[in-house]
Amino acid sequence: MLEVYSKSLKDFPPMPTPVASPARLSGNRLLFEELSYDRALLATESDRLVRQLTEEQRGVYDTIMGDASSSNGGLFFVYGYGGTGKTFLWKTLSATLRSQGEIVINVASSGIASLLLPGGKTAHSRFAIPININEDSTCNIKPGTDLAELISKTKLIIWNEAPMMHKHCFEALDRTMRDLLRFSNPSSEMSTFGGKTVVLGGDFRQILPVIPKGSRQDIVSSTINSSYLWSSCIVLRLTKNLRLENMEDAVEKRQVAHFADWIASISDGTAGATNEDCPEVVIPDDMLLPTNVDPIATIVENTFPMFQNGSCDNSFLQSRAILAPTLDVVNAVNDYMSNLHEAESRTYLSCDSVCRTDIGS
Repeated sequence: MLEVYSKSLKDFPPMPTPVASPARLSGNRLLFEELSYDRALLATESDRLVRQLTEEQRGVYDTIMGDASSSNGGLFFVYGYGGTGKTFLWKTLSATLRSQGEIVINVASSGIASLLLPGGKTAHSRFAIPININEDSTCNIKPGTDLAELISKTKLIIWNEAPMMHKHCFEALDRTMRDLLRFSNPSSEMSTFGGKTVVLGGDFRQILPVIPKGSRQDIVSSTINSSYLWSSCIVLRLTKNLRLENMEDAVEKRQVAHFADWIASISDGTAGATNEDCPEVVIPDDMLLPTNVDPIATIVENTFPMFQNGSCDNSFLQSRAILAPTLDVVNAVNDYMSNLHEAESRTYLSCDSVCRTDIGS
């Protein structure tokens, strides 16, 4: 027997009312994206990350958090070589402020570096920095736009890998933010980056701005520490190599520490004999692969020994790579390794444009 039940709408419980943030209601997509983080989850993550900070990192964290919470508009540069925990610090700062409902803009000078930041983007993309930039350039941000509103409500701006960007990029953003924020705060016109707390990070011993056909003087004069902004910048240093702390094997730890010190001595210019602008650095024998035949064959056999017997382990391939200085060497390595494959190979052709032809021809 089929029984039929009839109910009116009043017999059903009321539907939940969607919670819409003011940013969603105002139609500013950029604000909505930055305010849509799970604050409860971020609060838990923030507590965990803060507990893991070293004493050195905690000092930098407290300094930046104090300035951002007080809206003092400080400009900081966190200086530390690879492995000192700069990225970990960015994640901690972002989680703490976002758990409080604040907006943090994370940018980097390159696309690869931006992937390491939570919600990160390239600086050119986020701030509409011109590609062809000069000392008088400004960012393409107009007052009253969504991006201008996002910047005005931002609590902290983190810019990673800053030394590799031309100083004109920072100066263009500085002029733009002073102009945008002076309508809401007249004193912003006299403050760096309009009175917003900005944190730059990186290592001057790594890649500096690329100046086509530029001399050493041209490259040095294009870095951020040659800008008028540098006089207002507070430098915070990270010196402890955290990668060594995670190693349990004592022998491996000594080897990595020795290699890190050697690399740092080259960057500081203290290694090798001085020969004007081109010092000669002797590479230790334990870092070299001796060969009397083909150097490419030697490095492939030592990096991917499984290719010699035809086997292939994906996890093994993911854990190592061969770096090359030029594309010619890359092609030579690829050709050599391709010839080691015994399986049938296929060649796939591609095109970047389509040529139209007359049907009747």
